[in-house]
Amino acid sequence: SSVILDADGYIFITDNANHRLIGSGPNGFRCIAACSGSYGSSSSQLYFPHVMRFDNGTTTVTTMATVTSMNNTQLVSLTTAVPEISSTTASYLNPISYNIPKFTAYTTWSSNGITFADATVVGSYPYGVFVDNNNTVYVCEYSLNRVQVWREGSSNPTRTVSGTLNNPYTVFVTSNGDIYVDNGYTNSRVDKWALNTTSSTVAMNVKYICGGLFVDINNNLYCSPINYHQVNTKSLNSNSNMWTIAAGTGCAGSTSNTLHDPRGIFVDTDLNLYVADYTNNRVQKFLSQQVNGITLAGTGATGTISLNGPCGIVLDADGYVFISEYLNNRIVGSGPNGFRCLAGCSTVAGSASNQLHNPTTLSFDSYGNMFVADNYNSRIQKFYITSNIYSTTINQPNLCPSTTWYTNAITFANSSTAGTNVWGVFVGIDNTVYIANQQTNKIAVWFEGSINPDKILSGSLSTPFDLFVTPLDDIYVDNGYNNRRVDKFSFNSNISTSVMTVPNACTGIFVDISNNLYCSAYTSHQVVKKWLNDNVLTSTIVAGTGTAGSTATTLNEPIGIFVDAQVNLYVADCLNNRIQMFSVGQFTGITIAGASAPGTITLYYPYGIILDGNGYLFIADGYNHRIVGSGPYGFRCLFGCTTISGSAPSQLYYPAILRFDSYGNIFVADRNNNRVQKFILASNSCSLSYNQPTFCYNAIWYSNASTFAPSTTIGTLPYGIFINGINTVYVPNRVSNTIISWPQGSSTSTTNSYSNLNNSYSLFISMTGDIYIDNGYSYGRIDQYTFNTSNRVTVMNVNGSCFGLFIDINNNLYCSLKNLHQVVKLLLNNGTTIPTIAAGNGSAGSLSNMLNSPQGIYVDSNLNLYIADSANNRIQFIQTGQLDGMTIVGNGSSANIILNYPTGIVLDANGYLFVVDSYNHRIVASSYYGFRCIVGCSGGGSSASQLSFPQSMAFDSYGNIYVTDRNNSRQYRPPPLLLLRAAAAVAQLALLLLPPAVLQVVAVLQVPLPPPPPIPPVVLLLLPVPQVALPLAVLLVLRPVPQVVLPPVPQVVLRPVPQVVLPPVPQAAVLQVALLLRPPLAVVLLLPPLQVQQQVAAAQQVVLLRAAVAPQVAPPLPLVLQQVAAVPQVVLLPRPPVAVPLRAVAAL
Repeated sequence: SSVILDADGYIFITDNANHRLIGSGPNGFRCIAACSGSYGSSSSQLYFPHVMRFDNGTTTVTTMATVTSMNNTQLVSLTTAVPEISSTTASYLNPISYNIPKFTAYTTWSSNGITFADATVVGSYPYGVFVDNNNTVYVCEYSLNRVQVWREGSSNPTRTVSGTLNNPYTVFVTSNGDIYVDNGYTNSRVDKWALNTTSSTVAMNVKYICGGLFVDINNNLYCSPINYHQVNTKSLNSNSNMWTIAAGTGCAGSTSNTLHDPRGIFVDTDLNLYVADYTNNRVQKFLSQQVNGITLAGTGATGTISLNGPCGIVLDADGYVFISEYLNNRIVGSGPNGFRCLAGCSTVAGSASNQLHNPTTLSFDSYGNMFVADNYNSRIQKFYITSNIYSTTINQPNLCPSTTWYTNAITFANSSTAGTNVWGVFVGIDNTVYIANQQTNKIAVWFEGSINPDKILSGSLSTPFDLFVTPLDDIYVDNGYNNRRVDKFSFNSNISTSVMTVPNACTGIFVDISNNLYCSAYTSHQVVKKWLNDNVLTSTIVAGTGTAGSTATTLNEPIGIFVDAQVNLYVADCLNNRIQMFSVGQFTGITIAGASAPGTITLYYPYGIILDGNGYLFIADGYNHRIVGSGPYGFRCLFGCTTISGSAPSQLYYPAILRFDSYGNIFVADRNNNRVQKFILASNSCSLSYNQPTFCYNAIWYSNASTFAPSTTIGTLPYGIFINGINTVYVPNRVSNTIISWPQGSSTSTTNSYSNLNNSYSLFISMTGDIYIDNGYSYGRIDQYTFNTSNRVTVMNVNGSCFGLFIDINNNLYCSLKNLHQVVKLLLNNGTTIPTIAAGNGSAGSLSNMLNSPQGIYVDSNLNLYIADSANNRIQFIQTGQLDGMTIVGNGSSANIILNYPTGIVLDANGYLFVVDSYNHRIVASSYYGFRCIVGCSGGGSSASQLSFPQSMAFDSYGNIYVTDRNNSRQYRPPPLLLLRAAAAVAQLALLLLPPAVLQVVAVLQVPLPPPPPIPPVVLLLLPVPQVALPLAVLLVLRPVPQVVLPPVPQVVLRPVPQVVLPPVPQAAVLQVALLLRPPLAVVLLLPPLQVQQQVAAAQQVVLLRAAVAPQVAPPLPLVLQQVAAVPQVVLLPRPPVAVPLRAVAAL
C-alpha cells in the first residue's frame, strides 16, 4: 500500500494484507518488520499497515520507520535492527549487529539440520559461527587459518579473511562491518579487519585462545581466554591494547566470583555479562560492574537443567538463554516454561542430520533459524524454525501404560455455575478452566486453584456448545446454534467478534498448531475449518460430504474433534459409533476405534475425544455413560464402567466433552447430571509395572474385607498374585494350569490357557504386558508369554519351583527357589537361560550368606534384594552385588517384632516394608516409628477381620491390599469403589498439608475391638464423600490374592514340614486337610471412611510429578534399617474410641 526508497535506491514496501514491511538490498528482498505472518497489536505485529516513512536517522542501521496501521489506529516506531530490545538505538555507541529474534514458549525447530558448509569448505573442527543482522554468515575455520563469509542467499563463500591467523576459534562482527577474530593460539591477540580492508590490526592483547568474543553496545571488546579462568575486556575507544578483568579471578573455582575454563560469552544491552562456565557445567550471569555471578542454569541452579560442557551461549529478545552443550552433543534453550532440548536431543554423538558431535557455538539469523558449529563433524549445521506460534494448543500429558485415576470424581462445577445440560468445558495450558453455560449464554472462567468463577464473559452468545482457548488466551466459542458463527474473545477482552461462519452449531471446536480453527457441524455431517491469519470468515470442508453416511468419506452427526501435532484430524463420528482419523489433506477417513475396527472397543454414540502426549485416545462414550482410553495394552474403561447412568461420584449420565489439565487429571462435562466432574490422577509411574503407593505413617485399612474370587474360579491352593499398574489382577490357577485375570472394576474374570504349564507358584507382569510365570515344578523353567498372545519363550532354566518372581528396573529376572534355599537371577535377553546366584548358598541355614525356605522377594530401585526367609523367621536385606545379607526384621534383627514364617514382602513408595507374617496370621508394616500390625491383629480365625496362614499380598494403585488367606479357603474382594475412595489413605501432597496431630488420632491399629454387628451395604453408599475424588493414592484394599504359600502342605509342596516353624501338630493336621477341601481366601482391607475422609479432603491434586516418584522406593541402607529397626511405638496401645465407629461402618 506504500513504497519508499532509501539513499541507495533500494525499495521498502508496506505489504498491507500480509501485515508486514519488506525491503530490498544488495542480496534481494527480505522481511524487515512484523515477520511472524500473523496480524495483531503487540509490539512485534502490524494489522493492515498503510504508510511508512523514514525519519532523519544518521545511519541506515539506526534508521527508524513510522507505519500507520489501519486496524491498530496508531503510529508504530520500528527500529530496523532489533525492535524487541529497544525503541531507539541513539544511545548505543555500537548498535546491535547480531540477531536476537523474539520467540514464543512454543517455538520449534526442525530436529533434522541441513549442512550449510561441510569439511570440504570449512576444513576440520570449525569452532566459531556468527550471523549478523543482515544474515551474513561468518565461520572461523580452525584448521585452514581463515574466516569465510557468506552473504544471505549465497551457497558459496563471498569473501575470505586470512592474513596471519593461526587456529582461530571465534569471530564477532560489529554493526559497521568490522570483523574481530581470535588469534590467541600462538599470537596472543585479537585481530580486527575494518570494513572492506584486506589487512588486520591488533585490537587486543590476550593470554591465549578466546573461547568467546563479544563487542557490547558501549564498544567494549570481551575475550574469555581458555584455561585462564577469567573474562577480559577493553574499550575499543582506547588506543591501548591492554585489558581488565570483567569476571573470574584467574584461578579455577566454582564459587560465585570464580570460573573454570569459561567459553562462550554474551553481553546484553544492560551490560550484564553471561558466561558459559565450561568445566563447572553452568551458565553464570554477572550484573554490570559486579564480580559475583548468579548461576542461571546447570550445576547450582536447582530446577533448571543439567549441563555437560556448556560452550556457546546466546540470548533471544526476551532474555531467554540458548546453550550449546559440547559434551552432551545438543542445543538447549529456556523459555516461559523452563528449559527444553532443541537439537541433538538424544545426546548421542553422531553425524546424522538429527545429531551433533561436540557443538561449540551457535547464532540466529533474523528469521530465527539456528546456525551451529558442529565441531567434531567438521560442518556448520542450520536448523530451520518450524513454528513460532505453539507446538501444542492443548494439554496432552505423557501418560504411562499403567496410569490410573480415582474412579470417584469430585464435582468441579454444578448447575449453579455450569448451567443445565452442560456441554463445553476446556482446560488451558495454564490450568484455567472455561465452561460454556448454555443456560445463561455466558462463559465462566476459573483460574487454577479457584473454587468459584473468577470471571464471566457474555457477548452475544446463544446456546454455546463447545469452546477452545489457545495458549495466547484467545477464546473461541461456538455461536452457531442461532447465529451460524464462531466468536472470539481476545485475551483480556470482554467483547467478542465473529471469526468464522458455520452451517450450524459446533459441537466440537479446535485450533491447531498452524492456527487453523475447526468446527464439527454435527447436523450438517461435516467438519469445517478456516485459517485464523486472514480476515475471511467463510470456512472450507475438511471431513464429511454434508450428507449422513457410514462410508470412509462420510460422517453421521460428528461431535468431538481433535487435531494432533501432525495436523491429522480425529472425529467422534457419533451415530456411526466410531472414531475416524483423517490424515492431513485427506478426505477419506480411517476407523481407529468402534464399529468396523476389530480388536478395539464397542462404542455407543461417542461424544468427546482427546489424545494424550503419546497419541493414545480417550473417548467420552456418551450412551454407555463411561470414559474409555487406549494404551499399549489396548482399550480399557476408566470411569462409569458399569455403563449404568447415575449421579453418584463414580457414575456419569451422557458425558460429552472431556479435557486434560497439565497434571493429567480429567475434566468431563457430565451433561444430564448438569455438572463438570474432575477425575483425579492416582498414579503415573512409567518405570514400574506394579503398584507402590505412598502412605502416611499412620495410614489405616478397613479391618473387615470382602470376597474377591472363589475357589471355583481360581482353584484350590493358589500361590501367586500380581496387580499391574492399571489394576488388572492376575492369578495362576494351579488346578486348571491357566492364568486368571480381572480388569479394574470387573467381577468377571478372563481365563487364559497355555500349553505345557503345570503347578505354577508365582508370576510377574512386565511394563510391556508380557507374562513371566513359574513353570519349574515339572519343566524346570520360567516361561515368558508375549502380551496378548500365546507365544511362549523359555527365559530361565531352574531346578525347582519359583515361589517368588521379580523383574527389577534393569531387566534382571529373580526366582526364589524355596526348596533349594537360594535366590537366582538372570539378565533378560542376554542370550542365555542359565541364572546366577543372587542369595543363598543352596544349603538351609541361618548364617548371613544362607537362607532357609525363601519365598517372597522384592528388588528396589537401587537393586537391593529383600527376601522373606521363611523358615528363619526373618527378612533379609542384600545390597546389590553382595551375597551376605543383613537381617532387618525378625530373628537376628534389632526390630522389636517377632515373625513366624514370613512368606510375602512388598515395599511402598517410601521404602517401608509390608510383610505377610504367615504363621502369626497377620500383615505387619514398618514406618518412621517402627513396626505395627495392620491386618489380622487379633490372631488367626475365620471372621472377616481375621486371617489364617496368609501367603502373599499386593497393592493396587489406590493402596488397597489384596491378601491370599490360605487356610480359611476363601477370598475377599474390596467393597464398593465409592467407599474405597472415601477411605483412601493420604498421599504425598496430603502428608504435607495435614497437621500431624490430626493424623495421629487414627494412627493406632494394634488392639482390635470385637467386630460390631454388620451394617447393610446400603449404609456404605450413604457415607458423605466430598473428598472422594481427591488424588490420594493411599486406599489399601486387601484384594483377594489367590491363596499363596500354604503353611505345611507336604502333599503339594513336597517338602518336609519344619517342626520348629509349624504350629502345634493338631492345628497343622487340620490345616492341611482344610487346604485341600476349601477354597482359598484373599482379604481386602479398607480404610475407615469418616475420619480419614477429613484428611483425604486436604489434598486437592495428585500432581503428576509426585505420582511418578516410584523410583524412590528404597532409601540407602542406613535409612532402611532405621525405618525398620526404630520401634518406639511397637508397644500396643488401646485403640482410641474414635476407631469404634470406623470399625462399625466398615462392616459389609
